[in-house]
Amino acid sequence: MDCGVLRFTAVARSWRSALMSAVLAGGGSHASHRSAACLHELDGFGEPQPIEVTVARGRHPARDSVILHRWTAPDMNDFTQVDGIPVSTVASTLARLGAVVPSGRVEQALDDALRRGYPLKWIEQTTERLHRPGPTGTGVLLRLLRDPARQQATPDSVFERMAARILNATDLAPPALQHPVRLPNGRTARIDIAWPEVKWGIECHSRRYHFGPARAHDDHDRDHQMAMAGWHLTYLTWHQLQDTDYVIELARTMLAQRAVRSDSTSAELAAERTP
Repeated sequence: MDCGVLRFTAVARSWRSALMSAVLAGGGSHASHRSAACLHELDGFGEPQPIEVTVARGRHPARDSVILHRWTAPDMNDFTQVDGIPVSTVASTLARLGAVVPSGRVEQALDDALRRGYPLKWIEQTTERLHRPGPTGTGVLLRLLRDPARQQATPDSVFERMAARILNATDLAPPALQHPVRLPNGRTARIDIAWPEVKWGIECHSRRYHFGPARAHDDHDRDHQMAMAGWHLTYLTWHQLQDTDYVIELARTMLAQRAVRSDSTSAELAAERTP
């Protein structure tokens, strides 16, 4: 028996069983914050995470292994269950996550939720409803949701988001994220980070999306199609992304070169049209 919770000793202990025990030990409590992000399998919150439980009312047995949060105005619409464990919804989890992790990790989880189809309006309305002064975490998410740099397509990975933020912080023209390009073969390709006016783009070269012979073949085929459409792509690795100055200088140099090339091509076309 653990804090008033009976546990079958034949069942091996696990992070989830410990979390369920913590939730059951406090009547009316639920998994929240990092524990909830882990249960919802949000990007950046793999198992295990710190065991965090929010108590709506009453007292919860003090346990060194459990991080307790208090919630004075619970709303049943903010709760759900994952594998039988009471837990805050994805929107409620995102709203309060900033209380325990940096803004970058909140944004990583937010991007993942949006990619998976959770409605942005639901997340915004939930965060605004839960917002309170103090270290509730809601202020972090509200600032992200209102950030002008986020008013584009959601990137495919935290890698792309980091690269875009580095480039948006410069005096360079802001890039477009997930920019669609119609290829000569009739298909549509999307460029991770693009400057359509000079037809140059960056592909964030991660092992997840660009590893293995089959994917390498697809990349080469698409690159040929992009070249036929007048585009030039540059691949950026995670290691290169760690050097901010390198990324900025790369973009500055390539944009200047592509602008000169574009101006030269326009001048040549104009000369050809002149009688």
